[in-house]
Amino acid sequence: MTRCWFRRVCGALGAMIVLSGAAAPMRQLLNGGKLDWSVVAAVEQSTQAVRELKLKHDVPIIVVSPARVNRMLADELGREYTPEQLDVDSRAGAMLGLYPSGTDLTSANLNLLASQLIAFYDFGKRRMVIVERLHVTESAGESAEGAREQAAVDRMILAHEFTHALQDQNFALAKKDRALRDNGDRELALHAVAEGDATIAGYAEMVGKISVAGVDLLVANLAGISGAFAREVPNVPLGVSEPLIFQYTDGVRFVAEAYRRGGWKAVDALYANPPLSTQQIINPASYFDKPEAPVRVSVAGYEKALAGWRKADEDTYGELSLRIIFKRLGDSRAADQGLIDQWAGDRIVILRKRGTVGVIWLIAFRDSASAARFATVYGGMIERVDGAAGVAHGIEAQRCEVIVAAGGLAAHFDSFAPAVLDASTRSGECRREDGAAGQVRADRSSGAFIGAALR
Repeated sequence: MTRCWFRRVCGALGAMIVLSGAAAPMRQLLNGGKLDWSVVAAVEQSTQAVRELKLKHDVPIIVVSPARVNRMLADELGREYTPEQLDVDSRAGAMLGLYPSGTDLTSANLNLLASQLIAFYDFGKRRMVIVERLHVTESAGESAEGAREQAAVDRMILAHEFTHALQDQNFALAKKDRALRDNGDRELALHAVAEGDATIAGYAEMVGKISVAGVDLLVANLAGISGAFAREVPNVPLGVSEPLIFQYTDGVRFVAEAYRRGGWKAVDALYANPPLSTQQIINPASYFDKPEAPVRVSVAGYEKALAGWRKADEDTYGELSLRIIFKRLGDSRAADQGLIDQWAGDRIVILRKRGTVGVIWLIAFRDSASAARFATVYGGMIERVDGAAGVAHGIEAQRCEVIVAAGGLAAHFDSFAPAVLDASTRSGECRREDGAAGQVRADRSSGAFIGAALR
């Protein structure tokens, strides 16, 4: 799933280096594993001035080897998720087309971050961690200009992490993040705000000032990051790499829009009223101009027909996941953004029966025509998942909802799908094909979908 697999880690990645064209992280700041503390102190002060926030207490900084970072990340992943969650999420995502079959989410995430992480702020221990890349040494023939450019990049990275400390100390970001544990889409949207904010502040510290023109220039330079990242780590599944890149690209664009509208005060306000979905990050107008919150979707009613199956995990995929699935499976019709944009909410439940895993995914759309069309388009796409034989699945559209089942429980689709559609709930509005609106609301007594105008 497009979760933020490392909730307590926000950091600077190799992709950020694309912004400046540099290639050797922290070469000027580190000397034999030791920090130049005069530079650290200067950046700590200048970041607070640029970001217009104050640190409430000191930020401890440690320098660690790549091997130790690997152990720290593995320990963090183990604290956040059980081995069963990681296993079933990998298998469920593969069934639905988010990952290639056989993807190991643990290895994929650890390998990606281990290879690309330059530094990070640990929200759990409230400290900055800098990775000492032992193979990076200063070139004897390096020009003075090259050394200055590298020093600027080092400052940018430091400022990025100090901004995460400012977010932690001023906006209780870690507490907000923990509250979203069961909604990966909303959590990813919050992380996009945090990384967009830190990237803009780091860039501003590097160039010495912040302005709307500077923010616009930064946004203009984002176009090449996705391609450069893909070339740097070509074997990482899109379902792992894209959510990470999203935080540093779409996140920057979203925060830049807030800055254009009201400077840093408008950015600060994003933490008091965070975006509710990756959809709002992708389309900032749905947050700033015409707020369109996702509908609340719950999945129920399957228990009787699926005796012996137990819930192993539950989450929300969001619009970003739909985009990744469509991109991976490569259906030309799926490139029609009008269909993906009509996502209104979703909920996925992963069930397990001994060694067998199954998925029930209920997706809400803003109108019934989009739901019907999605069922047709995605129905053709899921048939290509996992080779010629495909993955066992069932799919059906009803009103503005689409129910998808995949894996070992799909054989019982005809038995539980009607019950799920009757017992599950959705908030918000569902539009008919003719444009008439019928209010779909959750029946608080029975939980059934109600939409008299649509029946």
